[in-house]
Amino acid sequence: MQVSENIFLIRKDFMVTPVVKRYVNIYLIRGNSGYYLVDSGVAGTESLVAEFMQSLGANSKDIKGLLLTHSHPDHIGAANQIKKASGCKVYAPSKELDWIENIENQFRDRPIPNFHQLLAESVQVDVPVEDGQVIGLEKGLEVKCVATAGHSHGSMSYLLNGTCLFIGDAIPVVTDLPIFMDYEESVRTIQRLRNMKNVEHFCPAWDCVYSQEKFESVTEASLKMLHGLKNAAMEVAGNGIEDGSTTSQNSADGIRMILEKAGLLQFAGNPLVARSIEACLK
Repeated sequence: MQVSENIFLIRKDFMVTPVVKRYVNIYLIRGNSGYYLVDSGVAGTESLVAEFMQSLGANSKDIKGLLLTHSHPDHIGAANQIKKASGCKVYAPSKELDWIENIENQFRDRPIPNFHQLLAESVQVDVPVEDGQVIGLEKGLEVKCVATAGHSHGSMSYLLNGTCLFIGDAIPVVTDLPIFMDYEESVRTIQRLRNMKNVEHFCPAWDCVYSQEKFESVTEASLKMLHGLKNAAMEVAGNGIEDGSTTSQNSADGIRMILEKAGLLQFAGNPLVARSIEACLK
């Protein structure tokens, strides 16, 4: 999919478990001197990227830079393969280097199903980035780093030439599983992005590319969903304390109750949902 004249969306479908299907959007930026990727997708995505680049009359060796929004497997899974094929520089949030450069640290802290199938190799980061840092990719392509924590503790978004913002998983999508590790940070991130001016395209890893007008409605709905999940979690947790029930917010029954109250029962089978509920109660 073509987002603008020189920005392309590549979608990668994958399975978290035999019954949980996901997808991730990665983005390819075409410059005058080369190409630049935002995120790499899961392991194996490098072949999809190479095929897409061939359709543009280019190849993987033309990739000069890879910007990682955060450390989760569906964003860094193919990073090392792409780096080895192209020799590109890898840019990534400084707060998440421990999970990117040593994936066993991430597996220990966040052991999702099929982890090593989705993310087989660590990757060394050439340029750790911080909030507000400006990166000159080449003449005419400038990226500003925007801290957007919440989904992960160091998530970073990238603003290209002031008009196109690559937001990774910063915005929970109301039709999808809300995955975040810090409720308050997630809310602050949404509000920060809503206040950004002159952005023409908001490019997420989930859902579709948003215009400014669409982004306002999406983020309003996202905030409503987050508030609803937090209120449901606090209600179930409070009731369990009051009546001595074993149906706590951490039990399977408690999780189902919370999701039902929040209108999100369809996600009860996903192993990551418990972490989002925990984040609502910190």
